[in-house]
Order: sequence, then structure tokens, then C-alpha cells
Amino acid sequence: MNTQVTIKARRSFFSPTFVTLLMGVFVVLVLGGSSIQAQTTTTTTDTAPVESSLTIAAKGSFSDSSGGTVNVTGNVIIAAKKVVDTTSTTNPAIVMLDFDFSQLTGTTGSKATLKTYVTGENHATEIRPLLASDTIIVSVPYYESTKDILSARTMLVTAALKFDTTSGKLTAATLTVGNNVVTSTAVGTTTTTTTIQ
Repeated sequence: MNTQVTIKARRSFFSPTFVTLLMGVFVVLVLGGSSIQAQTTTTTTDTAPVESSLTIAAKGSFSDSSGGTVNVTGNVIIAAKKVVDTTSTTNPAIVMLDFDFSQLTGTTGSKATLKTYVTGENHATEIRPLLASDTIIVSVPYYESTKDILSARTMLVTAALKFDTTSGKLTAATLTVGNNVVTSTAVGTTTTTTTIQ
């Protein structure tokens, strides 16, 4: 006896997984729309970094051990960036400074004895508290243009800077060049301490 059993399975048009997924997308689009828009709005606060820069003419002279008096001229680009620590309410704002000395040149002698000194691509960076005025002494390497950087010696550049403490922008600066000797007049008054025994 040959008996065949025919079973017909009913398939639903949408599977339960598909219906659940479709409902989830609908809920996110309808109910979550306002919260998604709220997250995309931006607000400006005074904690955002503030950048500024100045190009300042530097001048001065110093004594070189092998060439006599070296007269220095050229421009220095000073870039300043005010940064606020958003994790603390007590830390003061700081200023990150970058001094670009690559345009400074020095000369000594004349005609047949003329020597030219360069600083290469020298940059110096400093991190300072944001103050209305600040004086920074930077040691800058220099070398004769016909030689390489391995023969470099150093001169000092004194930068007197002025800032707008509200915005954090660098507003003015003067630069002077001198010998590689820090004196009390360069850094302010000094006092001698005595030890009592």
C-alpha cells in the first residue's frame, strides 16, 4: 500500500524577527528624533583654545668667541595658544608658546672678513601661566653659515610679552638679543639668603 502524506506549511508574510526589527527602527526614528538633534547642537565656551601670533623684529648684538661682535637682525614669529584645564576649576589658564627663530641672521666683520651666522630651522617652545605681561629668556643656537650645526654655540633672546588676559591673545612683544650670560637685571631682583646656625 502506497500512502503519501502531503503536508502544507503556512508561511507568514513577515517573520517575527523582521517585525521586531521594524518596530525598533520606528521607535528610534519617532521617539528618539528630538534627542538625536539635541546631541548635534554645539555650544561655544570660554574653555576653547585661543590661538594668536605676532611677527616681531629682533635686534641686538653679542660677543662671539671666534668672530668678535655679532650683529643680529631678522624677524621672529611668536605663536601663542591659550589652554584652559576643563577638569579643574582651580588651575589657571596656561599659554603654550612657539618661537620661530629661523629668520634670524647675524653678521660680523666686513668685506673679506665678513661672516654670516644662522639659526637653522630653530624653534623653541615654552609653557607659561597666562599673565598680563611675561618676560622669557630663550637660549638660541647659532652657527656660521659655511659650517654645520655641530659647530653651534648659543646666544640669548629675551622676549617681553603682553597678553589680553580675558581673551588669551598675544597683543604685543619685544625681542632683544644678547650674550649667553643671564644677569640679575635680566631676570629681576635677586636676594642673598643667609644661613643661621
